[in-house]
Amino acid sequence: MALRGDQWEKLSDALRDAFRRPNRFEEFVTYRFSKNLYDITIADDLRELSYDLINEADRQGWLRTLILGALQSNPGNQNLIAFSQEFFTDTSDFLDTCLPGEFSTRGSREKIIRETNSFLDVDTWLGKLSRIQAQVCRIEFPKGTAQGTGFLIAPNVIITNYHVIKDVIDQNVDYKSVVLRFDYKKLVGGKSTDGTEYRLTKDWLIDQSPYPDVDNRLPTLEELDYTLLKVDGNPGNSILGEKGSSERGWIELPTKTYEFSPKTPLSILQHPKGQRLKLAFDTDAIIGVNDNYTIVKYKTNTEPGSSGSPCFNIDWELVALHHMGIEGEYNGGTPFSTICSRLERQGLLADIRSNQAI
Repeated sequence: MALRGDQWEKLSDALRDAFRRPNRFEEFVTYRFSKNLYDITIADDLRELSYDLINEADRQGWLRTLILGALQSNPGNQNLIAFSQEFFTDTSDFLDTCLPGEFSTRGSREKIIRETNSFLDVDTWLGKLSRIQAQVCRIEFPKGTAQGTGFLIAPNVIITNYHVIKDVIDQNVDYKSVVLRFDYKKLVGGKSTDGTEYRLTKDWLIDQSPYPDVDNRLPTLEELDYTLLKVDGNPGNSILGEKGSSERGWIELPTKTYEFSPKTPLSILQHPKGQRLKLAFDTDAIIGVNDNYTIVKYKTNTEPGSSGSPCFNIDWELVALHHMGIEGEYNGGTPFSTICSRLERQGLLADIRSNQAI
């Protein structure tokens, strides 16, 4: 896929904005492509360096890989995202997800059909998704056996369902056998990664809220089906990729109650059936919320292994913790504002929101 003249300049500008220093370029080329930058160029000026790198990739036929690798190292860089949207005719070439219909610009006869579906800024939407996907993990025990999904809400705190981790809570499974596998996904360009493993600390159980002991009973405000896990190594502060890349980060807790309006969108990042990270998205998802705001029902798809996944509104704001489904009827999650209220009663909410390790 050849570059036009104006695209050379745009890509060069994007690479310089993404890496900014010659040593960052060198680490990027070594880490992503197992190549020596100074076998490609002797330049130390950023403009010449980026030009020579693009020229070599174009000449040897790995230009597409160069662009995709730069996105992996800088998933939120707006210049790289904007260039990729122009360069790749299909956005699925650089992001393994299916975008909602609002992103299609083809056709001139479309009209507003549903007022609850908004128009979105594509760069902002993709940038947020790029950051969030690094904060979701597959939960395994023993190693290699998927049990569910979890995600970071602080540098060293993961939340998942109580029922996902119940055997560990009940000491039927040793906490040392639990593996928290981040980055288990299909990479841009079609490659896959086995991910990054973390383990629990000795004092791993921070908080727990079980699920009702009788099916179909209305959960109480103490039965929210969640567990907070303390992770060894502070994964939220870890660097993604080579030195100088962005930190993994964590998903911010909501500060106010979200109104689940019927027929509005809901997306879920998950490991269905233990598969590599997937995104399920439905623009007509929300069915409704129960009387005491302990369950929100929706139509977004999930499968076994999705328990403990984060649920988001159209703007990537965390709104629920997925935890169950009734086949052919609905899926259900716990509204996160209700979880936050319980965390506040437990004296934990301020510590989690402090952006510090617990």
